[in-house]
Amino acid sequence: MVTGQCLCGDVSYEIDGPLSAPTLCHCGMCRRINGAPGAFTSAPLASYRISGEESLSWYRSSVDAERGFCKLCGSKLFWREVGGNALDVTLGSLDTPTGLSLGAHIWVRHQGDYYEIGADGVARYAESSSGAQPISVEPAPDHGPALNAHDGGCQCGAVGFRVDGRIRDSVTCHCGQCRRSHGHPPGYSKARTAEMTIEGQEAIVWYGSSTEARRGFCGKCGSSLFWQRVGANEVSMTAGSLHAPTGLRTARHIFAADKGDYYKIADGVQQDPGTMAGDPVTF
Repeated sequence: MVTGQCLCGDVSYEIDGPLSAPTLCHCGMCRRINGAPGAFTSAPLASYRISGEESLSWYRSSVDAERGFCKLCGSKLFWREVGGNALDVTLGSLDTPTGLSLGAHIWVRHQGDYYEIGADGVARYAESSSGAQPISVEPAPDHGPALNAHDGGCQCGAVGFRVDGRIRDSVTCHCGQCRRSHGHPPGYSKARTAEMTIEGQEAIVWYGSSTEARRGFCGKCGSSLFWQRVGANEVSMTAGSLHAPTGLRTARHIFAADKGDYYKIADGVQQDPGTMAGDPVTF
């Protein structure tokens, strides 16, 4: 029996039966919607018992597939083929320890330019792993030079933003709250609010994930977009929501002591066991 839930707890599930080998999807759609690569395992739909389905929203992300997220807190939970008999679930939403190990990186030739996969020993596939052979390790896409302007937005296009100014390099957070919300550790950049213009603010849903901070996501497609401390004049945005080239690199892993058990941090970037408050990554 495997259990899990969204960040706010309104949607929870039980899975009775074996799970498929976990995969990490690096496609642009997963990164834009989840704010992180899409980490999924799968089981037959009949194996699930889902509670709180009234809080579950489904977004038709393609002709053949749809994604389920909590419409209250924005947690990414499920992926399914329309009319299929299986349901994928995000690894980050599983209760820990999961007892699982990542089995494949897929769609790696579409990975973000702001991170390295690292030497984790896991098989890599150019696109889908179905009927395909693994490929050798290849360099990550070129992130290009640092930029003085950036554009981004959600998957459905209801929310767009622009930053006229420098933004911070990406920081990957491994805390349990981020993993449960995004389905996998997200990468966040940061901008000054005075330099950011947002279109479609009426589509943004803000969830107070603690007394100190809130998380913003598109209420239509569920894309994770923002994290902000209450009253701050800066806002963090998911690196996956930025249009490429980003001009960014991953500069730090934080809350590494709280990382999930199903993956390795293998890119050689500095790891902080908790917050980086004593030595922050700056603009």
